[in-house]
Amino acid sequence: MSSDKSKQQNAHGEEYKCQDCQDTGALLIKKEVERLDGKKVQQELFEPCHCAEKKKLQRRYKNSLIPDEFENASFKEYQRNTDVQKTLFNATVSYMNKIQSIISEKPELNSLGFIAEFGETTIREMKGEDRYTFKQQHNSFGLGKTHLQMALARYIMESVRVRDTHPDGTEAKHNRGCQVLCISDVTFMEELIQAKMSSDEGKKLQKLVNGACEVDVLVWDDLGKAKWSETKEGLYYQIINERWRHKRPIIFSSNEDQGTLSDKIGYAAASRLFGMTGEENLYEVEGPDYRLQRGKSNV
Repeated sequence: MSSDKSKQQNAHGEEYKCQDCQDTGALLIKKEVERLDGKKVQQELFEPCHCAEKKKLQRRYKNSLIPDEFENASFKEYQRNTDVQKTLFNATVSYMNKIQSIISEKPELNSLGFIAEFGETTIREMKGEDRYTFKQQHNSFGLGKTHLQMALARYIMESVRVRDTHPDGTEAKHNRGCQVLCISDVTFMEELIQAKMSSDEGKKLQKLVNGACEVDVLVWDDLGKAKWSETKEGLYYQIINERWRHKRPIIFSSNEDQGTLSDKIGYAAASRLFGMTGEENLYEVEGPDYRLQRGKSNV
C-alpha cells in the first residue's frame, strides 16, 4: 500500500495537513504519573504538536515584514570577497552568537549598527567632479548590509526564545518565539506621516508606533534615508527612546555617518541609539558596490 493511500482525511474528504495531530495542533499521549497515594498510573495528556510551532514560525515570518527579495536571505549565500564584506559578515555572526543572552539579560549595549564613514548627505553637498570622485573612494552602497540584516532576522525568529515577565514581576511559564519587525526607513516614515494625518483620532499612528516600540527586535534598514522634518524627528525620538528605556535591541544600517545621521534623526535620538551599540557594535563601513561589480562581471 502506498503512503498516499494511507493518509487520513477530514470530513470533507481532504487530506490533513498534519497527519500526526489531524490539524488539531495537539497530540494525545500516555504518560506514567504518580498519584498522591504513591501509585503509578497511565494518564492521557495533550501536548503541542510539532506543526504548532511551525505555524507560529510562519506567522512570525509574515509579521516580520521581511521584503520579498530577501525572504530566503542566508549567511551561506553572502559573498565575502572584499575586506568590508568580511567585516560585515563577522560582525553580524558575532552579534548573532550573543543575541539570545541579549534578549534574556537585557544589557544596555544590545544593538548593532552599520553606518557610512562619510554620509550620503555630506557627499551630496559636494560639487561636480569632486562629488563623483569622493563617492567612488568612499562608497557605502551595495555592501550587502540589508542581506545580512535579513539573514539575522530569520535566524532570530527561528532560534531565539523569549520568556515574558508578567506585570506582577513573575515570569511566564513557557518560552515563546522571538518577534522581529523589519522596516525600511522611507516607507515606514511615510506610513507614519500618512497615519498622523488620517482622521481616526491617531489610532493607526499609535498602532504603528507601538509595533515598532514593543517588538522584541527591530530591524531598521537605511535609517535616516527619509527627508528630514520636525515631525519625523519627533517620531524617531519616540521610537528609539522607548526601545532604549526598555533595552530592546535595534539592528540598523544607514548610508549616513554619525554626524549626518544625527542631523537626520535628531541628536537626542542618535545619542540613545549610539549608546545602545557602544563603540564595539557600531561599524563605519565603505567599499566597492557589489551590485555594480556584479554588473561589470556580466558584461
